[in-house]
Amino acid sequence: MKQLSVLVLDDEERITQEVREFLENMGYRVDTAERPSAAFAALQSTPVDIALIDIKLPEYSGLTFLRRLREQKPEIESIVMSGHGDMDSVIEAFRLGAFDYLRKPFSSFELKAAIERIRRFLDARNSTRRYARLCEELNRELIGNEELIGNSPAIDSVRDAIATAAAHPDTPVLIQGESGTGKELVARRIHALSARSSGRFVAVNCAAVPRDMFESEFFGHARGAFTDAHVSRNGLFKTASGGTLFLDEVGEIPLDLQAKLLRVIEDGKVRSVGSDTETQVSTRVLCATNKNLLDEVKMGRFRRDLYYRLAVVETYIPPLRERPEDIGLLADLFYSRFSRTSGTTARSLPASLIARLTSYAFPGNVRELKNLVERISILGRDPTEKELCAWFDSSGDMDQPTPGDQGAANSLNLEKLEQEAIKRALERTGGNCSAAAGLLGISRQALERRLFRYGLKWS
Repeated sequence: MKQLSVLVLDDEERITQEVREFLENMGYRVDTAERPSAAFAALQSTPVDIALIDIKLPEYSGLTFLRRLREQKPEIESIVMSGHGDMDSVIEAFRLGAFDYLRKPFSSFELKAAIERIRRFLDARNSTRRYARLCEELNRELIGNEELIGNSPAIDSVRDAIATAAAHPDTPVLIQGESGTGKELVARRIHALSARSSGRFVAVNCAAVPRDMFESEFFGHARGAFTDAHVSRNGLFKTASGGTLFLDEVGEIPLDLQAKLLRVIEDGKVRSVGSDTETQVSTRVLCATNKNLLDEVKMGRFRRDLYYRLAVVETYIPPLRERPEDIGLLADLFYSRFSRTSGTTARSLPASLIARLTSYAFPGNVRELKNLVERISILGRDPTEKELCAWFDSSGDMDQPTPGDQGAANSLNLEKLEQEAIKRALERTGGNCSAAAGLLGISRQALERRLFRYGLKWS
């Protein structure tokens, strides 16, 4: 345990010496001063945890000293000492931030009790700070200690959405995007940058929770609530209270259970299975899905009221094919990481390989790119064209046909088909972007992303 340091400021030498001797016997390191100027001089060279301050002092009063101490050294806790009949000054001292008060003459028992009260407070405060630092370090580790990688306008929009969501630490957020785009990474960054960062980040894949265990998993259960409930258990909402609960694949929650989830999100009260009492929780909910929840609402598979409660703030993570300019940055980053892990010398991937990667559609998005780069790292050399083509997902689409592939020239190119469909929709609507999006069955924002990607013009 750290040895605490005490500064005693009193112009009565007898008191300072008695207090010094008593506290040193208790294991504290003690400095003394008779004047405020001497005390401040000591504070410049010696760290102090606790200050004992007499109210009546030469030069200026102990209250003035206390005020200046709080301004310059707010981490130091103080005890004021005063004679009988000076309670107005004591009240003012507490207003200025004094932790405790000793009335002169005081006994060694009273002094020890006051010092011990501060020591316990300092121990608790330091433990809280250590816990907060640990959580901060863990959060940095969990999110890779990095910003989202990419220079594309699409990723800039995601960064803006993260900042907005982080600034409102109680508001639900719906994160949408294809599988492998990094929805959990975005959720972790929102949590880490918010005022809830010292709390827990608890992630759950809703599709992996058995239907008959949903309530127990999310809300907990009391002992004996069902056959195998040998002990009581906190659910995910209680576990994440004070922090963030991330519901991945939220669209997979059964319809009849969505109402119970909505109720907890609305009023912040959880009732465990088999319990008659409710527990108040403070849990922020972040959700992710690769489904279009509005379509799910129209199909009757997702509650409309739950959708609007979860989608107070929405962010869309674009697939990698909509931001090809980021592929090179991501590939180099992953390659550098894998090289460090394997102990090999890191190098940049050649421009020819980056160009081939950039032309690929990456249906598995960033996850697929990461796995592919790991293969390249394990290979220990640049892959041949044949190897690279074999690795590309068969459902992917290259801009250029693979050399030697006789059927490639006659294959369907999805991107070209998409461009042609967009051009025809714009022609039929006279360049009206909103109307063209309606014809294509996508949102105006989705159409604008594709126009930007393909370099197409519209009025």
